[in-house]
Amino acid sequence: MGVRRRARRGITIVDVAEALGVAPSTVSNALHDKDIVAPHTKARILAMAKAMNYQASAAARALVTRQSSSVGVILPDFANPVFNEIISGLNSVLAQAGYATLVASTSNDGRTCKAAIHAFVKRDVDAIVVISQSLDVGETAQLAGCGLPVVLVHRTPADWQTAHAPSSTFDYVGMDNAGGVRALVDHLAGLGHRRIGFITGPLQSSAACERTEGFRHAVMALGLDADPQLLVEGSYDFIAGMRGARALLSLTQRPTAVIAANDLMAFGTMDVAQQMGLAVPRDLSIVGIDDVFFSAFPMISLTTARQPAIDIGESVGERLLERFFDDAPCPIAVTLPVEVIVRHSTAPVPDSIDPGRPLSVESLEAYLTSRWKPSTVIVA
Repeated sequence: MGVRRRARRGITIVDVAEALGVAPSTVSNALHDKDIVAPHTKARILAMAKAMNYQASAAARALVTRQSSSVGVILPDFANPVFNEIISGLNSVLAQAGYATLVASTSNDGRTCKAAIHAFVKRDVDAIVVISQSLDVGETAQLAGCGLPVVLVHRTPADWQTAHAPSSTFDYVGMDNAGGVRALVDHLAGLGHRRIGFITGPLQSSAACERTEGFRHAVMALGLDADPQLLVEGSYDFIAGMRGARALLSLTQRPTAVIAANDLMAFGTMDVAQQMGLAVPRDLSIVGIDDVFFSAFPMISLTTARQPAIDIGESVGERLLERFFDDAPCPIAVTLPVEVIVRHSTAPVPDSIDPGRPLSVESLEAYLTSRWKPSTVIVA
């Protein structure tokens, strides 16, 4: 086995000081243009630093300026394509201004979230962005006390009044959750569907609550079937979509259409429909929310409400730059519109309702055990 060589370190102020026979503190003061260094000494130091190709490290600059030209991003999962798009939009704005993006995943664990906040503060990031985290009182207080600009994406704390009248000092950027679901209900009602099922997201999520309220309001406004059995709780993962779909499609009078609160649960609904012998969209129309890139695949072709993920990221970046140059702007909430993308998973209500093959809880769980592992992908 070969000997592993230590990586070559860069030139430091100690090297520059030794070359000139002065103290490292003198070099540091000269590089920061402090008046306590004589002009001729300062000139010699600057010339030697240039000749030796000295470059101050980001860590060293942070120690002096308490700024690292970086932004910390906290999200629940690295695998989610929506999060990748949000970060891409954020980077497109911040990189042009010379800021780097640091990302931490929490797996929806509160202790991990608190640890990530603490680590970012110790690293002297200039701001923190929190994506799709259901913040508890402790996490909210920790963020409020860190003295940094904070932007929340998709979810708001429990004490938040409304998305349009924030009750904290945090900024918020997200999509029109309620409006997106209302538009999906309108689309299905226009195809003649009156009995529509809805699989919610986790109800501790403010975004999931907004989507659920959007569904309820649209059903009432359009005079559709408001049977409470048509609403089942999910958790934004594929397995929850399958379980929710089985519950809905096993009703004595099953829905003719199902709205899943994200695309991943809509994929699970498609799987269950196939197991029950129901053809999509002939027997059952299915829609989702987010428009992840899988949804456009021809074999899926999911009708969905497209989340403006890149636009959300760009809006977050623009707000952060505003805060960097203005110490006391009022907190704002930005809600971006969504677009319904109609594909091949929706069709007019069938003339007759095929109940499909029975699928028991036991049969579904055996199928899950043999074929699938629970997903940790969370969307909003």
